Amino acid sequence: MTGRSRAWLGVLLLMLVNLAIAAKLFGVEYSAYNGSIEGTFIAIPRIMAKYPGQWLWWPFWNAGLPFEDVYLPFTHWLVAGFSLLTRLSAARSYHMVAAGIYVCSAPAVFWMALEFSRRWGASLIAALVYSCVSVSALLVPAIGVDAGGALNLRRLQVLVFYGETPHTAALALLPVAVVCFSRALTTRQVKWQLLAGGMSACVVLSNAFGIVMLPVALVCWLMAFPLRPWWRAPLTVAAIGIVAYCWISPWLSPSMIRAIRANAPTTGGDFRYTERTWIALVLVAGGFLLLWLATRLFRASSHLRFFLLLGYVPTGIVLTGYLGTAIIPQPLRYQSEMDLVLPIALVFAGASILDRVPARLRAAVVAAVIGGLGFQAVHSVLYARHLIRSVEPSGLGEYQIARWMETHRPGERAFISGSNSFLYNVFTDNPQLTGGHDQHTVNTFIPIVGFTIYSGMNAGDRDAEYSIFWLKAFGAHLISVPGPGSNDYYYKGFVHPGKFEGVLPLLWRSGGSSIYEVPARSASLAHVIPASAIVTRTPKHGLDIAPVEAYVAALDDPAYPPATLRWKGLSEAEIEATLRPGEVIGVQVTYERGWEAWANGKPQRVFGDAIGQMVIAPDCLGPCRVSLRYTGGWEHRATRTMSLAAMLVGIALGWKGRRAAVSA
Repeated sequence: MTGRSRAWLGVLLLMLVNLAIAAKLFGVEYSAYNGSIEGTFIAIPRIMAKYPGQWLWWPFWNAGLPFEDVYLPFTHWLVAGFSLLTRLSAARSYHMVAAGIYVCSAPAVFWMALEFSRRWGASLIAALVYSCVSVSALLVPAIGVDAGGALNLRRLQVLVFYGETPHTAALALLPVAVVCFSRALTTRQVKWQLLAGGMSACVVLSNAFGIVMLPVALVCWLMAFPLRPWWRAPLTVAAIGIVAYCWISPWLSPSMIRAIRANAPTTGGDFRYTERTWIALVLVAGGFLLLWLATRLFRASSHLRFFLLLGYVPTGIVLTGYLGTAIIPQPLRYQSEMDLVLPIALVFAGASILDRVPARLRAAVVAAVIGGLGFQAVHSVLYARHLIRSVEPSGLGEYQIARWMETHRPGERAFISGSNSFLYNVFTDNPQLTGGHDQHTVNTFIPIVGFTIYSGMNAGDRDAEYSIFWLKAFGAHLISVPGPGSNDYYYKGFVHPGKFEGVLPLLWRSGGSSIYEVPARSASLAHVIPASAIVTRTPKHGLDIAPVEAYVAALDDPAYPPATLRWKGLSEAEIEATLRPGEVIGVQVTYERGWEAWANGKPQRVFGDAIGQMVIAPDCLGPCRVSLRYTGGWEHRATRTMSLAAMLVGIALGWKGRRAAVSA
């Protein structure tokens, strides 16, 4: 059997094993795990497929944000495209795409291991270990407990129970990207340089953890496979990276990078750096350098050095995280990366030891490993059948709340609480005040509002008053509150869920969940207010309402004429109002550079107030019609110019490489 035939045999075996594990997932439409973040990953492609080409502004979460800030888009493109092609629902398409990515991830690991080691048996065993064993659950007791047992397949649980499809996609693409970079550096062929750029773009646009792990993997490769002259390979990697970033910059814009940097240290915990963090970082980095020196001292093969270095990094991140120190935000989530690369390192370290023992002992060890993997494969299939479960959506409280809102209050913004916010926009186009992913929030005051409403910290007997104040300030006319008897999974959120009882009008209650109305003079998100009511100072915290009191008072003051706001798409709206001297239009939509307004064919001044909402100062008096449109501004134009330039560079390089190949 030829080497290529053996490679394809390994790929086929791995796909069959992983297909047996993930088979049930292909048939899921709505998962039984309603606390999973996957609801947001279904809502995004559902709306993308419903509004093709209108991907500039996202009005559904956090009082609106630029579309590229919603989430990195690679898996959403796949799901939306699959849904449009097959006419299947976004939910069914999501789970089919997720299952397909899962099945392909182990063959990608096998290809990377085989590419660097040229050892078919060890590469296949490493990929089978990845397919059937969770190393993180075996090494870290807390992970094993959360997985329901150390022998259970953590990466499947992360996908199914926690809804981590974009993370899974990044892990499936990472080995392919590393192989493409390796061939680009060793062969210097243009086709591999282009493929390296394309695959790195896919990894980066899948998930933020891919943004971290891809450069880590490339640094490990450069340290394990040194090329001469030493500077050529790093420069080539940098050049490919720069062109690839320019290509994808419209979807990973500088503003999105700033938002992630600003939010990541406080999303999911407090990961801000302290003296202890710096000490831990120095120790982990020192361990990395010592491992590199040790592999050189003991003359480890280049591929083993690469696997050991790459396996060390996520392991160090996870273990220091479980010891209470985060050297990077959300360190415990790097257990998926740990499960990807550590098995390869352990298998090839074991193979290098077995190379030095008698053949009979080596054969016995290999047979025992294969037998254990066979047991684990069966166990993983049975575990998957137990884990993967569907649910009828009509029985979910999330569905019932969304449908009630859609039927009785179409188009109105609401504060949707707990895990209801994940699934809400799977079933309705009604906007939320919060929702989505905290690390991408561009209006950084909205998380403060959410914390104040949920916790009521230090509010005392004014808890409900402060909450209602902020709901009014941000145009949320309804609020859902999950009570003790609701089936809202584990994100109940409210410390005092009964604080609105008898204070706000109750509109609906079922299964312990309630919907209350927030009284307002107008259901519109646009309001005529005096210029003196514009918020000019950002509150210090959620109880510091003084800077916003004049603004909220103006919203309910009948002395100011009402204004209407009508959306004409996701990124365009029309406002009608009657203005007098000294009045402006306050719009309860997040302000970002790129919002433009016109009245009577003339551009109008648009700016943001101190709580991140939009203000329009038209130069018209009396009846006034204002056209409002989000264009993305100069950053939008700059990133698309960069993307076009990168594509032209890629086409030119491809043409040059083709001519060189023909000449050869």
